[in-house]
Amino acid sequence: MCWPAGCSAKAGSTGNRPNDVNARVDAMNLTELLRAISIVAQTGGTPGQCEALGREAQALADMVGWATGPIDASGQLLDRLAALQDDLKIRYAQTNETALALLHDTLTDLGRAIARHDRDLDAKSAGEDEDEGEDLT
Repeated sequence: MCWPAGCSAKAGSTGNRPNDVNARVDAMNLTELLRAISIVAQTGGTPGQCEALGREAQALADMVGWATGPIDASGQLLDRLAALQDDLKIRYAQTNETALALLHDTLTDLGRAIARHDRDLDAKSAGEDEDEGEDLT
């Protein structure tokens, strides 16, 4: 599994899709997902598109634990998710489309999963570093 921004691996899919929001959203990588959500937040989208993007965000959140290293060591990804959530709030205020609110909530879930994963890795590596220096004899 590949998580860094710019990663081109897809979760369970091969082949390329157009970069527009109308493309099928199954098995998007994180970069593609964020790009599609940005388009919806800026230009609007159908409830079906929002729901499909929300499902994809939830699928990625469910797979976060499989990543072997930190997903967002620099914190830039969580900042990007927060900015997208702000954009979705603005679009929701303009349209009152409930699917936008649901998409916002799935981004919250994704961000929390990433933060928890990276925090757990930090705690685990800190514990391993401490154990290496101990002499138990």
